[in-house]
Amino acid sequence: MKRILTIMMSLVCLWGCEKNSTVNTFESNVQKLYGNYMLSDIHWNGLPVNLNYDDTGYWDLLNEFQNKIGYFEPDYVADVSDGIIFSKEESWAEPAVAFNVTIPYPNFILSEDKWLCTDIRSFKLTVRGTEETFKLMENSCWIYPGHVEQEDIFLAGIKSISVYVESFDDDCFKIGLHCTLPNDKADGSQKLNDNYLYYTFAR
Repeated sequence: MKRILTIMMSLVCLWGCEKNSTVNTFESNVQKLYGNYMLSDIHWNGLPVNLNYDDTGYWDLLNEFQNKIGYFEPDYVADVSDGIIFSKEESWAEPAVAFNVTIPYPNFILSEDKWLCTDIRSFKLTVRGTEETFKLMENSCWIYPGHVEQEDIFLAGIKSISVYVESFDDDCFKIGLHCTLPNDKADGSQKLNDNYLYYTFAR
């Protein structure tokens, strides 16, 4: 009986140690991300987009954004910090990391049946990642904003917002917007194309 109890206690200890080790690994990994970042790249994965109307569509959109009224570079910063989640009903807390970002986006108006980008606007956002959400999507966490202001074609078209961390040792991370942008076709018409717009923030 003594021997059985000893084995059982050993198994419990091993399970507890392994669990604590996992938590500590997650916490130590995300702590590598803590700090301040600046927006360094904007990339669109869909059909090429022309925001400054130079008759050429692009996938690398940072220059397009920079050449529109409303783009103010010092605003587009990110702070990554401890985002621990506390239970309101029970006495527990879950380790988490908070990505606090300011995202620039193109503001479109409908003019003569065409979507025209008039200026660049921005929204602020906090996305929290836990050990569970990072595991599910290979170092990513996400939210589904459900924006319903249909007059803003860009915000209304956002299906989800994700944070991608390719490596905890990198000095950057990406915000991915599953959204819609208009593509100018050769015949002068437009097509609304949905895909992923990625914002890279780097130290």
